[in-house]
Parts: sequence; structure tokens; C-alpha cells
Amino acid sequence: MPIRWRTSPKAWTGWNATWPRPDSRRYPVVVACFVPSDGREPLMNNRDYFMKIVVVIPAYNEEERIAEAVQQLKAMAAACTEHDVSVYVVNDGSTDRTPELAAQAGADRVVSHRVNMGLGAAVRTGLNAARQDGFDAAVKFDADLQHNPADVLRMVEPIAADEADVVYGHRFSKISYTMPFVRKMGNKVFTGLMRYLTKWDVRDSQPGIIALSRMYFENLYIPGDYNYTQQILLDAYLRGLRFTHVDVEFRKRETGRSFISWKYPFKVLPQIIQVLVGVKPLRFFGPLGAAFVLLACLIGGVELLAWVVGAADKPIVHANLTLGAGLFGIQTLFFGFLADLIVKLGQRRR
Repeated sequence: MPIRWRTSPKAWTGWNATWPRPDSRRYPVVVACFVPSDGREPLMNNRDYFMKIVVVIPAYNEEERIAEAVQQLKAMAAACTEHDVSVYVVNDGSTDRTPELAAQAGADRVVSHRVNMGLGAAVRTGLNAARQDGFDAAVKFDADLQHNPADVLRMVEPIAADEADVVYGHRFSKISYTMPFVRKMGNKVFTGLMRYLTKWDVRDSQPGIIALSRMYFENLYIPGDYNYTQQILLDAYLRGLRFTHVDVEFRKRETGRSFISWKYPFKVLPQIIQVLVGVKPLRFFGPLGAAFVLLACLIGGVELLAWVVGAADKPIVHANLTLGAGLFGIQTLFFGFLADLIVKLGQRRR
């Protein structure tokens, strides 16, 4: 197996431009990549290069697969000589033996919610634990083993090379089963929405495996408890972070059931708006206010023109509608500017 050497000047800077860093042993100049002869993507393998990585597994009533998932990830971690990999399980109020089996299987830490709070809340808890425990990168991994644990190191490679802060798995290039039509179309709709909102080349907006740098989870903003994938994408984009994707294996779920249902769009869309308002409020209130001001001008202009040419008895027929739309638009714009100022002041204080 040949070795490809590459220099990574960005790796010297890490998350700021100060050098030397107190933990500079994590950012050497040269990175060695073992390139498999079968054409697979190269994996970094250099004992001088070191990152603390945590695999976060949100789990709700996953007693059938949680032990196997933890064991496979621990085996991957034990075989990894270039990084320190830990496995955390976030028990989201399970009513079965999920937390007990996770601990028995060797999870480095099990964090439990007293009640079921939702996947987004579980991911938020796991990332907060990663930040508190000083990890450099976190990989969210589904407990149902639809993803391959071997892909974890491939997911963190762009972060280790300082090429991205957020890495999403792209399932559809290596999917091993036929995804239900409704789920596939739903994924396309939300992926298209995320491409529009972020201007990124998002190919899969709802994978079960994502990798995040400390740059992201140091100041994460996931307000919604139901889901997390779209919230993270939008939050990272609005904060000026970098995104990429990695092709990953995706298998059919063998046990349990997916949390995604017909209610999914109605729960996710408000969370997307919440992130947009919480990080860049003017991006939401600006177009909304401008639309109502434009509507007021359009109604008033058309009716005024009709009066000028003699087609109407008075200048503004729908005066209340025109005035109401105009005032609402102006107030919305004002509120957007005020909210944007408050958010920026809060960011400066942090």
C-alpha cells in the first residue's frame, strides 16, 4: 500500500492564527495518507498527528442494537493509532435496557435524559458533553447501525486537514437498499431547501452520520428538540463555517423503526425558522417586511392609477388594507433591525 505525503499549512493555524499553540502536537505540518490499492478513499494514518474524537450515539429504546453498535465502534477505536477515539451514548429517556447495555458494552460515558426529549435534544446534549470534555471533533452516529463504523475516521479527515468544520455523510452513492419513495422525496425537498438557504453543495441534508469540529460545537445553536441536521447546516452557514461531504455506506435498518413520520415537515420547518431568527434575524424579517411594504405599494399604486384614468371613484379603494400592509411591513423591518442588533451585541459579549 503506497503512502501519499502531503503538507497541510492550514493545520498550523487550527482554529486561530496564534502559533505556537499550547496543544500544538495536534497540528503537525505533514500528514501521511495510506492509499488503498483497491481505489477506496485514503485514510490518514500518522502517529504524530493526534486528535481527541468522540462518537456520540443518541439512543431511544435501542436495546436490540446498542451493544453491537458500541462494540463495533470501540473495536474501531482500539485499532485507531493516529487518534484518541471515545464513544458516548446519550440515552434519550429509554424505557428499556438501552443505557445498561451501552455501559456493559464499553461505552466511555452514558448520559441520560429523564424523559424522551427528541433526537435534536440528544445530539445537543452529546455535543455539549464533547465540548465540556475537551474533544477536538465529534461524530454523531446512529445506534441502528445503518452506517458503517469504519466510515467514522473518513468523516473526520476533512476536519483534521483543516478543510471543513462540518462534514455530512452522503448516503446515496453507496446505499445498499431501496429507500421508500416518500422518504427519498422528502430528503430531496429538504436538501433543496438547505442548498437554497446555505448556498452550499448539500447533497444529503439528513444523514445519520455527521462530523463536527470544535469550532462548531464550541458555540452550537440547536434550539429545536425534534431533529438536528437542518439546524446544524443553517447554524454553521450563518456563522461562516466551512462545509463538505463524504460518501458513506448506508444499509437498511434491521430493527426498530425510524422516528421520521408525516409530521416531520411540520416539526422541522419551525425549527429552521427558529435558527434563522436566532442567528440572522434580518435574513428572516427583512424579506418578510419588504414583501408587505411592496404589497402595500402595489395595491396603492394600482388603485391610484385606476383613479387617475377614471376607472375608480376614489384614489385608494382599499385604504385600510393598504395602510395595514404598509405598517406591518415597516414594523417588521424595524423589528428585524432591532433583533439583528441584539444578536450581534450578544455575540460580542460572548
